[in-house]
Amino acid sequence: MNGKFQPRDLVYNRNTTEDGAIRKVYETHGATMYEVAVPMHGDAWASGFCISDWAEDVLQLSDNVRLKSATLAVLASNLFVI
Repeated sequence: MNGKFQPRDLVYNRNTTEDGAIRKVYETHGATMYEVAVPMHGDAWASGFCISDWAEDVLQLSDNVRLKSATLAVLASNLFVI
């Protein structure tokens, strides 16, 4: 499955005004969807994350500098292991 974004990309959801990291790309009913790890508390992964499914048409690459730098530290962690 190919989508506009790839696993480990940090994206922003315009509908929910949340940032998250893509874990998986899939298709459902002809629409490209993403399984996204969303930090429980804003700009940090330290307190954990929730998993949410987001549609491609509401996403854009995130410009959240604080979360982006924190994401680099967790790229090898279980956050991205599916």
